[in-house]
Amino acid sequence: MAEGYVPVGKDDDDSHSIRSAHVTPDDHTIEQGTDYTPVSASVLIGSGISLHPDYDSNGSHSNSLLYTCVRESDSGTLLEHHSHVPQQHGWASLWLAYQSIGAIYGDIGTSPLYVFSATFSTQPVLIDLIGVLSLIIWALLLIATIKYVGIVLCANDNGEGGSFALLSIIRRHVHLDWRDAKAKLEDDRRDGKIDDTVGFNGYVKRWLANSSAAKRAITVLAVLGVCMVMSDSVLTPAQSILGAVQGIQIAAPDIPSHTIVGITCALIVILFALQPIGTSKLSNYFAPIVTIWLLCNTSFGLFNLVLYDHTVLKAFSPTYAISFLLRNGLSGWRSLGGVLLSFTGVEALFADLGAFSAKAIRFSWLCFALPCLLIIYSGQAAYISEHLDAFENPLFKAVPPGLYWPTLVLSMITSIIASQAMLTGSFQLISQAVRLGYLPKLTRVHTSKRITSQIYIPLANWFMMACALAVTIVYQNTTRLGNAYGVCVVGVSFITTWLVTLVAIVVWNVHYLIVIPISLFIGLADTLFLSAALAKVPSGGWFTLVLAAVLTTTLLVWSYGEGSKWAARKDERISQAVVYPNQNGHLILREEGVDQPVKKIKGIGVFLTDHDAGSPSVFKHFVHKFESIHEISILLHVKRVLKYTVADERRFTLRQTGIQGLFHVTLQYGYGDTVSWNSFERDILSELGTITPACRDDLEAESPTADLGEESSTAIPLTTKRPSTKSITYIVGKDKLYLLPTSNLIRRVFLWAFIHLKNREKTKLDHLHVPVDRLLEIKFSKGI
Repeated sequence: MAEGYVPVGKDDDDSHSIRSAHVTPDDHTIEQGTDYTPVSASVLIGSGISLHPDYDSNGSHSNSLLYTCVRESDSGTLLEHHSHVPQQHGWASLWLAYQSIGAIYGDIGTSPLYVFSATFSTQPVLIDLIGVLSLIIWALLLIATIKYVGIVLCANDNGEGGSFALLSIIRRHVHLDWRDAKAKLEDDRRDGKIDDTVGFNGYVKRWLANSSAAKRAITVLAVLGVCMVMSDSVLTPAQSILGAVQGIQIAAPDIPSHTIVGITCALIVILFALQPIGTSKLSNYFAPIVTIWLLCNTSFGLFNLVLYDHTVLKAFSPTYAISFLLRNGLSGWRSLGGVLLSFTGVEALFADLGAFSAKAIRFSWLCFALPCLLIIYSGQAAYISEHLDAFENPLFKAVPPGLYWPTLVLSMITSIIASQAMLTGSFQLISQAVRLGYLPKLTRVHTSKRITSQIYIPLANWFMMACALAVTIVYQNTTRLGNAYGVCVVGVSFITTWLVTLVAIVVWNVHYLIVIPISLFIGLADTLFLSAALAKVPSGGWFTLVLAAVLTTTLLVWSYGEGSKWAARKDERISQAVVYPNQNGHLILREEGVDQPVKKIKGIGVFLTDHDAGSPSVFKHFVHKFESIHEISILLHVKRVLKYTVADERRFTLRQTGIQGLFHVTLQYGYGDTVSWNSFERDILSELGTITPACRDDLEAESPTADLGEESSTAIPLTTKRPSTKSITYIVGKDKLYLLPTSNLIRRVFLWAFIHLKNREKTKLDHLHVPVDRLLEIKFSKGI
């Protein structure tokens, strides 16, 4: 197993769950990144079992409060979480910037392989060549630099980027769907305060909150943006590697196309096979290669500018770009479909943000990647101005004499690396989709001990590889593939522009006289590029749109299923019976006005819960149905934290509740930790051994029999002596979903796959590898 390949099971990151912190001698802080609100101890056991109003968790009469997080997600929703990237300073920040060169700029750095050939179909005249160069320069300055590096990187969600990050930011301020109803949103919404945002910004915020169509449109746009990046991740390996391998035909034009395709497919397999090594380690290897690639081509560009026509540098004036479009009309507009390939991969600057940092990306782009690209394109234009037929493959034809083969080999290696940016971004976005409830739980692997968001998702990796191979075999050359390639790039850019505009208005409260002119200007540029890209749909661009549409439908259907499941759980009714603790902490079952004690079963029962305060549904069902609980009942919260490892002294927390024999246990582990049921049982029995002797006399003196006389004579006596001798049973609740008979045909079709996968989903208890003979699974039928 390669170093850094740390399997962690399913992507059931506990940041989805209610998180709470109780002030104890060992921990006087509340976990950062989560909002907490004081609530009375009566909610400790949750809906269905309530504590006496004046009875706190330590068994004393008081008005003490527990700090309990109000954010909840039974389905895997995450609205707030920690920044995954630690703040880097000095040399550490520079090193991260250096690594980002290998992981992010391979894609946009290999665009010079095919931009001019994709833009011109015939030999260009000099004035048009300068016009296209001006368009390329200003596309890099406006779209990549001003928009993405200057503005979009500011709209990160605690260090994470992508369309889902923008959606999460908006969602925390505007009620969009069922996730927000579960999470109760902001403090002002939770406290019942009226939004006091005034003016245009307040109007937009209230309009979004009240318009169902606008809410759906924002959600669909964000999901579509994510799916376009995923589609781009399929096309990028094929386009970049195929573009490099086709360079062989310059030296050996007789090589058949199927040989080129075969070599490309082999290199694609190598690329995806390297992914388990991890972003950090791959970046260490890739960064020097991409750096050498950009520096070599920059030197070639300077060489051609000096040797041929340095006057092409006048293309830095935007007037040449504008005059080109006006002069050529429809053909000039169509050429934008080739020009947009110059900023393919720019979406990776934002999508890969979680794996690096905004500071590192800005530094590496402004100080290295951007200057190199501007010189490379200018040098190619200088060479083409003297050799007009070189537009078909300018990069290799403009190489100085004697350097063709080294450049070809370097281009092949770099083209493999070029796809890393999109693959890294896709892993980030897929992980966000799982947390937000748009995808089922997927196995993910953390590949860095230091940067927790550097991950690898095996299933997604092999799926994208299969799609990339299929695309390569079908399209076979970069000209045809380029028609499909550009649609996703500019589509993501267009969606990002308007989502960031909403963030600026709704979240940042920037004055509309500042936001709207900037958004309209950048949006106009995006619209021109998007319209030109859509013109290529009949020529191959349809593939990207179909793939993005299929992925978007998949994510939205899964989200719809999660919402239906949550609605069914919210409406769930357990029983008309009431279970509550008396003043002595013993559970009483009241049904039809008659009180009777809840019986005790010998042994220790461990109930899995999604949070460390409150009781799970399985515990409430168990008490209602069997009218009994174990001598010692444990509500276990298996909590994965975003750290490589958790110190032994902080891994295990046991807290008493106001009910005799009932304990809350939180088991924390990092993504590098291995936790088994053996170690868990050893720790729990050790903790119980230290707690129970201190309360043994009280437990024996306050037995249910002492309070309720003959009614409890059938109860098994409660004994907490020698807990190490007791058997432990793990009780897990699992929803068994089924379609309601009233569901129409469309709903049945959409939810069939969701129910099929959801019913086979594993629980957090699977991480402990509990033996089957110790496990009791209780299923609850829920119609959706």
